[in-house]
Amino acid sequence: MRINSVQQQQTVQHIHEPPHTSTQSPAPVGLEIETSPKSFDETPSTSHHLHACRSQSTSSLDAEPETRGPTTAQPRIETSQSTAAHALPNENQQTTQVTENKKCEQLKSQLKREVKAIASEESTLAEFLEQAIEPVPVVIINKPQQIRDEFLAEGHYHRREELYTIPESDITGEEMFDRAKQTAQQEAEKKFKAHEREAKQYYIEKHGNVVGVVGQAGIGKTTSAKKWTKQALRGQLCGRVSFIFFIAIRFLKFKGEMTLLQFLISTMLSDWICTPDEATNILAAICSDPHVLIIFDGLDEAAFKSFSSSVSKPLLHGKHSAESYLKHLAGGNLLPRARKIFTSRPAQLYKLPPSYRPTFIVQILGLTPTSQNELGRQLCGEKYNRIHQKLTQNPNVFAYCYVPVNFILTINYLMNYDGYIQFVSLTRVLSFTCSQYVTTDHLKDQELELDKLAKMAWDAFLEGKLVFKDKVFKKAGIKSSAADAFLTTSVTKQVNFKLTIFEGHKVRYFSHLTWQEFFAALYLMVIMPLKEFKKHLKQLTDDKWEVVSKFVFGICDSSVFYRLENLVAASSIEDWSLKKICLNKFLTGMSSTRIKRVCSWAHESNDPDIASAAASLLPDRLKLPDLLYLSSSSLYPDDVENLSIVLQHRANPLKELDLSHNKIGDLAASSLSRCLYKIENLVLRGCDIGSEGIRQLCDSVLQLKTPLKSFDLSSNKIGDLGLSSLARCLHNIVDLELRGCEIESEGVGQLSDFALQLEKPMEFLNLSDNNLTDESAESLARCVHNISYLFVWGNNFTEAGKNLIASKSRGTVVFKL
Repeated sequence: MRINSVQQQQTVQHIHEPPHTSTQSPAPVGLEIETSPKSFDETPSTSHHLHACRSQSTSSLDAEPETRGPTTAQPRIETSQSTAAHALPNENQQTTQVTENKKCEQLKSQLKREVKAIASEESTLAEFLEQAIEPVPVVIINKPQQIRDEFLAEGHYHRREELYTIPESDITGEEMFDRAKQTAQQEAEKKFKAHEREAKQYYIEKHGNVVGVVGQAGIGKTTSAKKWTKQALRGQLCGRVSFIFFIAIRFLKFKGEMTLLQFLISTMLSDWICTPDEATNILAAICSDPHVLIIFDGLDEAAFKSFSSSVSKPLLHGKHSAESYLKHLAGGNLLPRARKIFTSRPAQLYKLPPSYRPTFIVQILGLTPTSQNELGRQLCGEKYNRIHQKLTQNPNVFAYCYVPVNFILTINYLMNYDGYIQFVSLTRVLSFTCSQYVTTDHLKDQELELDKLAKMAWDAFLEGKLVFKDKVFKKAGIKSSAADAFLTTSVTKQVNFKLTIFEGHKVRYFSHLTWQEFFAALYLMVIMPLKEFKKHLKQLTDDKWEVVSKFVFGICDSSVFYRLENLVAASSIEDWSLKKICLNKFLTGMSSTRIKRVCSWAHESNDPDIASAAASLLPDRLKLPDLLYLSSSSLYPDDVENLSIVLQHRANPLKELDLSHNKIGDLAASSLSRCLYKIENLVLRGCDIGSEGIRQLCDSVLQLKTPLKSFDLSSNKIGDLGLSSLARCLHNIVDLELRGCEIESEGVGQLSDFALQLEKPMEFLNLSDNNLTDESAESLARCVHNISYLFVWGNNFTEAGKNLIASKSRGTVVFKL
């Protein structure tokens, strides 16, 4: 490295690296000094003397920060020659040290100002204008599920089993570094022997100060990072902080090389100016200070040549690439004393070699129903109760709402859609948002070329690509202005949030995988020639195609197609109609083991012909536990909603529907209540249905023209309240199974009152394995003559209670197995 001396003391020359320690006197005018760089394992000296220089900065500490954005400028380090360089060593040293310390404190102060401004910015993905939206809690777990397939890691697939069980966080932001250190200590105990204390301590420091945070796009990583930044500024994250950096990786310069100090502040303080002595003093402070915090947001946006490749370890006073700094910081090899947080999509973080990957990683799983409600009330105010009711009536959409951006888009649709909304699908939500987006003011004069964008999304989907460089847009024939248009935010009407469909700068990507899958389906269903479309039909059943397939059928919804055909030039209503016929034929050849997927497609399509084709696949006796076992899958509330829609298009009622031992809950009970007239025998053992779900089912039973032949609700927490609802509709149930339903004496009293009023005896009633006592025996004795078979074994009756029931019975009573 070379430092050039200048001839005039007034002349200021900007260079891009701090000086190296040197004991040489100032060089003669025109002479170059070259020294050997030190590695990061060495501690730089701050007592050397170079030329005194003017300390000036073009940025004011009191100035408001500009909008975040990519920059090519780098912080400047000035050198100049002045008469101060010839002062006595002691005088010069004292003056220099004061100046350098002052500059160091000035940088700390300005960084905190800048970081505070960044942390206060709203997300570019969903920015609210009228009021500040407070962050809501997201679920964080410290044992993330590593998924190798990039599309699976990005999609909703691996979270479906947790959507309705309301997962709880097992770690908070404040606990992350403590847990990281505990993990490092445990690993160190295994790796090092008792006498290797220094190596062991270094390992703990190196790995205990790095935390990886993974989660799919739109799940809340950036929002969480900003929340942790605010906590850090208040001393609530990891104690006191001195230097604090928030580095949005998308704005880093990956071409060329820079010094470590430039790397750390280039995205925040690109116009920072300091002398070489000051730069070295600052870097020395950062290296030795254990109270430094660096938050890197969006490692997945790094423009690495390869995430899996190795890079050389940087030298302290050298210039290196951003890739080299990032990888060694993530692995704890660089600035081991500083605490560091890296947020990333899962696939990219796990592609890093182990030596560059944090050993402690947490995962953000998104919103819980409680945090959804909290966010919804902030967005909609008093209107949220109505919006929430509509959401719960559409579990197929609700299933996606754990992702904050999906929840916000759905709220936007429900708030802004003109007209009465009876049916909601994710395809409707995205097509509405897209049409709303392209008609905003900032896109009016843009040639958006959605046909080309859809083709690019389709090609990338087939190839498994998630990121797009400029050359990909050029190859697709998309002008850079059109690509940039989708990076610009648009403003909606009532909910007042800003939205981007694309994010990134030179490396772009869809703001969420769902948008890429939506545009891929748009190409497939609206633009692709019919002959080529037929070739891809069999792929619709592939797991990777789950969401794309859903959107393909969603575009069969006429309201969706008519909205989309105005956005693309190549649309053809004739081809669209023929593709729907192809999909109908394709459905009729599906196996019954695919019934869940088929029902999902039919519901999304909102098309009676497709729903009827799906209904024709249902056997007369549909026992889903058996089918699910064969397909190694489970049943969720949105699956039941899909099934209920298909059942309503069936010509004849099912002889039997068995959904037992799936935790589908009250939400699914509500869906079933709309199709009970198409079921003769319903079995719902162990489905986690409570009193509210029972109430909705019973309201429908009351309306049946033909009684339900059998209704098995065993092993659900029905309780006395649920039994009260069932009592009202006993006249429309032939056989009722309520084994192990946490029923007590009060509910049995109401059941008895209604059983007494039956015009003909009830065929079968099973109340076994409940908490019934002799008080219940008295109630049952009043009505048992109107019940042909009564099973009450496994209760708390005395012999007297049993004798009382038996003495009043005209049929059969079973007290023990």
